[in-house]
Amino acid sequence: MAVPLYLHICQYVAYIIAIASNCLLLHLIRMRAGSSFGKYRILMISFSIYSLVYANVEILALPVMYVEGAGMIFYVDSVLKHHADAGLAIAIIYCGCLALCISMLTTHFIFRYVAVCRPEKMALFKGNRIYFLFIPPFTLFSIWAASIYGNYRPNEVKREFFRRVLKDLYEEDIDQVAFIAPLYYTHQPDGSLLFRHTDLFGCALSCTIMSACFSTCIFCAIKTYFKLHDSSLQMSNKTRSLSKQLFWSLGLQTLLPCFTQYIPVGLVFILPLFEVEIGKYINFVGVTCSLYPALDPPIAIFIIDRFRNYLLKKETSAAKISQISTYKSQGESSLIA
Repeated sequence: MAVPLYLHICQYVAYIIAIASNCLLLHLIRMRAGSSFGKYRILMISFSIYSLVYANVEILALPVMYVEGAGMIFYVDSVLKHHADAGLAIAIIYCGCLALCISMLTTHFIFRYVAVCRPEKMALFKGNRIYFLFIPPFTLFSIWAASIYGNYRPNEVKREFFRRVLKDLYEEDIDQVAFIAPLYYTHQPDGSLLFRHTDLFGCALSCTIMSACFSTCIFCAIKTYFKLHDSSLQMSNKTRSLSKQLFWSLGLQTLLPCFTQYIPVGLVFILPLFEVEIGKYINFVGVTCSLYPALDPPIAIFIIDRFRNYLLKKETSAAKISQISTYKSQGESSLIA
């Protein structure tokens, strides 16, 4: 049995949609995100760029998975499959991108929280200091990637454990493909369990990072939501409307990876702990993860009215002239400020 045909079809189709939709969103941010978006434009641009990078990493990895006993194997099925070092590197980067995604979304929530609930603290993001917000995401990316390499990289025990599975189901020689594999414990001849503490530590670390980021997102989201609906908040109707649009866009953009990445990936970590053998069906994770960068941009495009109206040609000529004038005088330089 070879790799299911539907898997790579979904990955390639999702890649094409992701490139097109994220390029469209970048164009809309450039043309329609006026000065009222402030520094938040930088975060929006950075996340679209991240989605483009992630889509390309996905297509360079083309992950294929299988759950067997207390372990899960993820091997690279792209052109890098038979290149041990390059294939391992792209697999690690692919996994690290999950941490980068949730941590970047967390910085978005923190920024919106400060902008709405603690506007006096916005000086923290003045000028180039806005780029300090990228330090935590890349730090967590590095920690997650280092954990994947240190805890899940190939070794002889894992090669022997998954050798038959890869040969029988995917017609692959495990000595010839690049892979990573968490293997939490193995059964000994006497019936006892031999726990692999490094793999268990990697699982615990990944779950801790996801939990910490989600907790921060939830805290900031609740505080921001109630503040936006506080009638005593001194804010113009236009600014309040835009803030609500950005809030709901960010909220949905956080829910999307929950269902396409983090819940499926969480199952990848947790199911082997209990030896729940779903076998090749774990490949649905590869499908859902590939959908994420394709489905993310339409959320912002259709929730933020400036983007939606521009795309659907619902603006008046006067509005267009006004916005273009604003963009030329203020927006162009502030996109990179």
